[in-house]
Amino acid sequence: MDISSTSQIYGDNLSQRVNNSADKVRNRTDEIKNGKASEDSATEKEKKELKEACQGFEAIFLQSMMKSMRATLPGNSLFPDSQGMDIYTSLHDQYLTENLSKSGNATGIGEFLYRQLQDSL
Repeated sequence: MDISSTSQIYGDNLSQRVNNSADKVRNRTDEIKNGKASEDSATEKEKKELKEACQGFEAIFLQSMMKSMRATLPGNSLFPDSQGMDIYTSLHDQYLTENLSKSGNATGIGEFLYRQLQDSL
C-alpha cells in the first residue's frame, strides 16, 4: 500500500510511519507464506507495528473525511480565508484525527483492520 501521494495533504511524518509499518507487515506475511519464518504467534513488536499501521490508516481516512466535510462549509466570517488559515486548519485536523484514531473511540476502522490482519502475522 503506497500512500506517498497523501504526504502533500497529511504530512510526511504520518505517511512515512504508515508506509513503514505496512511494509513490515507485508514482509512478515510474505516470510510466513514462503515458509521462511515459523508460524508461531507474532511478537509483541510486530503486533505493536500492526496496531500503529492500522491506527495510521484510520487517521488518514478520518482526515480525508474531515477535509471533505470542511469543503462543504461556507466561509468563515470571523477570519478571512488565507494560506495561513488553511495550514492551521490542516494541522489542527491532523492532530485531531491522529488522537481520535489512537483513542479507539472514533470509527473503529483501525481496530477492525487490526483484528482482521492479526492472523496474518
